[in-house]
Amino acid sequence: MVGSTMKKTAYSLLNVVPRLFGKELIVVDQDNPHYHIFDSNMLSAYWKRDEEIVAYETSLQRTDIAWCEDISKRFRYYSLYQNAVLALNKNLEGDVAECGVWRGHSAHMLASILQKSGFCNKFLIFDSFQGLSDLVPLDINERFQPSEKEIIALREMLSCPEHIVRANLSEFDFIEYYAGWIPTRFPEVADRQFILVHLDVDLYEPYRDSIEFFFPRLVSGGAMVFDDYGFTQFPGAKTAVDEAMAIMKPSFFYKIPSGGAFLIK
Repeated sequence: MVGSTMKKTAYSLLNVVPRLFGKELIVVDQDNPHYHIFDSNMLSAYWKRDEEIVAYETSLQRTDIAWCEDISKRFRYYSLYQNAVLALNKNLEGDVAECGVWRGHSAHMLASILQKSGFCNKFLIFDSFQGLSDLVPLDINERFQPSEKEIIALREMLSCPEHIVRANLSEFDFIEYYAGWIPTRFPEVADRQFILVHLDVDLYEPYRDSIEFFFPRLVSGGAMVFDDYGFTQFPGAKTAVDEAMAIMKPSFFYKIPSGGAFLIK
């Protein structure tokens, strides 16, 4: 974890100058590191300040986590925004849920979209507010083999007290909070249906349990978004999603090249 932190710090420093010109360094190959320059001004979404980008940046600042912003996250949240709008435009009936809220960045963006659309149902948030749950063997691979000390550090970094999340999302009165380890609070909402579910729970077991609970309750045409899919740091997330997709057979499943994935039921 220390080595990983140092690499991220060095990468951030290297990116200072490129970002002044709307560019970002992208690591192409971790085994044989070399870099490409990504020019955000080549994409109209960035150049014209599309509403997706404005919503992303507004929520990023509101939840005070600009320090962890990167191009992969922008792409994943751009996709998340599109899925939310698509579900709302279909006039589907049901609630929205997010599992794994951290400081509330994605939740703030989603709530803003829901509020703007006149959403009349509830936005349910599930989180332990204590960071990562326990890892299992499927959460470890050749690229991610953290020591116990590194796991503790990661758990602390990804934890955020509930009162901070509530403060960051205080402008929205349609949010319901369910504090606790997944899936302990799920039975309380077993009678609900959902039009959009966003999962950002990092590890195999909470991904497996969340998908098993929410997919049957996702309305036809609804979307489920997997933030951690495809990341070497969280191999269990991809394993859980792939196992579920082999069984549940959604009408559409898309792997985002920059990380993340989503399905349409």
